[in-house]
Amino acid sequence: MSKKLLSHSVKILKLGTWIGGILAALVVLVVAVVMIFPVLIQGPLEAQLSELSDLDVKISKPYFDFKDDNLFLKIDKLEAFNIGSAPNSNPLGGQKSLVVAVDKLKWDVYLYSLFTDIYNPDEIFIDVLTLDLNAIQSNIEFGVSQVQTLAALPNSEIFEFLKALDIKKMFVKGEQNIEIAPILIIANNKQLTLKITGQSLNPEASEPNTNKVDISATISGAQSADVLLNLPISISNEELSITTNVKFTNQAGDNVVELESFLAQIPANKLVNYLPSQFVGDDVYTWIKQGFLAGTLQDSKLKIKQNLSKSSDAQVQFSSQLKALELKFDADWEPLKKLNASLELDGKRMTVMVHDGKLNDMALNAIKIQIDDISQQELDAKVTGKINTQSERLVEFLKRAPLDESVHEVLNSINLSGKVNGDIRLVALLDERESILDIDLNLKDNRLSVLDDKIVIKGYNSKLAFHHNKITATGSGKIRGKLFDIRINPNNKADDHERIFGVELIDSSSGFKAYITKQLDQSWRGRIESKSVKGNVAVFPNEKDIPNVRILGLQVTSLDTIKSDWEITPKDFPSMHLNATNIRINEDIFPDFSAELVSKDSILSINNLELKGLGVSKKLLSFQGAWDGKHTQLSAKAKGKNLAEFLQRLKVKERVIGGKFDFDASLACECAPWNMSYQDITGYFDMSVKKGVFTDQDPNIGRILSLLNIKSIAKRLSLNFSDVTNKGFTY
Repeated sequence: MSKKLLSHSVKILKLGTWIGGILAALVVLVVAVVMIFPVLIQGPLEAQLSELSDLDVKISKPYFDFKDDNLFLKIDKLEAFNIGSAPNSNPLGGQKSLVVAVDKLKWDVYLYSLFTDIYNPDEIFIDVLTLDLNAIQSNIEFGVSQVQTLAALPNSEIFEFLKALDIKKMFVKGEQNIEIAPILIIANNKQLTLKITGQSLNPEASEPNTNKVDISATISGAQSADVLLNLPISISNEELSITTNVKFTNQAGDNVVELESFLAQIPANKLVNYLPSQFVGDDVYTWIKQGFLAGTLQDSKLKIKQNLSKSSDAQVQFSSQLKALELKFDADWEPLKKLNASLELDGKRMTVMVHDGKLNDMALNAIKIQIDDISQQELDAKVTGKINTQSERLVEFLKRAPLDESVHEVLNSINLSGKVNGDIRLVALLDERESILDIDLNLKDNRLSVLDDKIVIKGYNSKLAFHHNKITATGSGKIRGKLFDIRINPNNKADDHERIFGVELIDSSSGFKAYITKQLDQSWRGRIESKSVKGNVAVFPNEKDIPNVRILGLQVTSLDTIKSDWEITPKDFPSMHLNATNIRINEDIFPDFSAELVSKDSILSINNLELKGLGVSKKLLSFQGAWDGKHTQLSAKAKGKNLAEFLQRLKVKERVIGGKFDFDASLACECAPWNMSYQDITGYFDMSVKKGVFTDQDPNIGRILSLLNIKSIAKRLSLNFSDVTNKGFTY
């Protein structure tokens, strides 16, 4: 019994030893398989992937890893090379170019799947996938075969492979390098959906972290008979939601791709965050970035149609509604504000129809903005429209426009009010070139004034034009009830290079002509010609004091004519320093004179009126006075030791010796200063003179003085005038 037991024990021990050895051998075998199997499948795997992709695929360092009860096949690097020569390399050199590179591939698989089908994995994780478009042969085109391949993906063997992909990051190299956010591929009922989460559409945006979107594209295994591929795409985040559909069809034997996209709404100043500069060009991108300041784009629609079978440009159409937009269309101009418009892009032509808006605070209606060819290097935005507003608003609009300095000088020199309508054309050049503004206007029953409202034209009707930075006008209006033909900046004058602004006034019935200009030195010049008056006037503004006014070469044939032709009041005169030279009244030469005129409260004060040559010793006789519109008063006082000199200054030719005098005069008339006559003057004249001799003279002046001499009263009473009638006399 014990022998049998021992014998069985030995057998059991031997069996245990064999089992232990077998298990140990199995462990060693499993470890060996784990270590050797990836190397064994590297070749078949490279061959399968190469056949699948038509590329030369190479794998480095494949190995297995166990984690969380899962088996992973890990590959440090997978590279796929173009079988043909690189596009930019020597085709005889046999050089291969890298098309696809995969870093850190991890394949979560079941063991049995390795023996069945490599396209039946559980999950495939890729850290970085790099695709180099430059390495793809340039003669490869995206045509119907590629479309059919895409459409067949949900029904192909690769479907199981694609649905297992999980890509953390992807780089696409080409003319522009693109980084793509994590990619997740979901497969369900023969429908393949690609999802990209947190994708930045424009890395150059000012807020790159706030413009990230989620992208979803779906390929369905069920396609209609007349459509090769229908690919719906959605792009969305909290600010926008874009729905897009890409459709590949066959039309009349040609393969055609059509894209339709719709965006319900987006803030205008956020558009640049989702618009890569390489899609629109640097100039347009910069213009949009700097120009779209506020407002919204609504109901935006994009349509693109491309014939893949023919070499032709894509047909591009885009439309959008602009609401309350603030648009900075030119660096020098103020922004367009509260702009409501329709935007249309048809091919290369972009058109904006403005329903209403404001530019420089002037209301705009029925304005058309057009760029003929957005593909050009130098872009010109043409703005055309109608103007129907008030003249004062138009003048303020032009004052705030970036026009030539001389134009602003003109605008600051005039006041215009009334109704105006016409056409406006602005060419806004979207680069460093200066914009071009052209305006043609009709002014009806306006009020035009110059020289700080001193010359006022009422009932002004004119055709006014602004071209080449110059204002011109031809029309008519009334000045003090008289109708004049009025020309602004007439072309028939020889002073174009000297003047900033010019106005010509013509009264054909009376022969009156006046030409008033503002010069480059800021002075005003005027020339007046009529049957009764000819002369020149110059006005020199003074920022710190009243202006200086010079009257030159004035010729007056009849003061009565001036009096009847003009209804002038003290309000018509600004305060000024007046200087007049070379004046003729009828055939008489009037002395040169100067005065200070102060206009205040409907009274024109006349201060320091001095006539050349009229004075005492070295001091000119100074008159003071005033004109209230009806009455003129002048007064003067003087004292001297030599009457002879005083009379000589008065142009009295009598020879006088000595004579101390005291002179006081006050004159008045019910008239304007320039209409004073001897017959109308009233007042008093007081002169005291003593110790003088008139010699060898006609006694007329002596008679006057003698009659005023108290000491000669006795002789006058006795009718003794011998001292007057004799040759020479004393007093």
